[in-house]
Amino acid sequence: MNALYQRICEIATQLQQEGKTPSLALVRARAGSGIDPVKLFSAYQQWRNNPQTAVVPADAAAEASKTIITSVSNADADLSQLRADLTRVEAKVDQILALLLQRNNHVDR
Repeated sequence: MNALYQRICEIATQLQQEGKTPSLALVRARAGSGIDPVKLFSAYQQWRNNPQTAVVPADAAAEASKTIITSVSNADADLSQLRADLTRVEAKVDQILALLLQRNNHVDR
């Protein structure tokens, strides 16, 4: 994969993340000047024909990984809290049942 195509993929991905449809004009504007228009068009066409091969920038991939790890950690913490809450509720239900049994035993006498 050549450097220009890689750059076009990154620009297109950035544009999509911003909610924009990557067009040749937007890509050209982001790529800056000094790029051979024929090579730019060729790289853009290559991306247009295979947009799923676009490479996510490293910082975006790292941010996505961090978000997933944080979500999993939060889910683990939430699960631990739910287990603790359930244990407390079960203990209270056991106490209530014991009290009811005591009352029923006293009433039966």
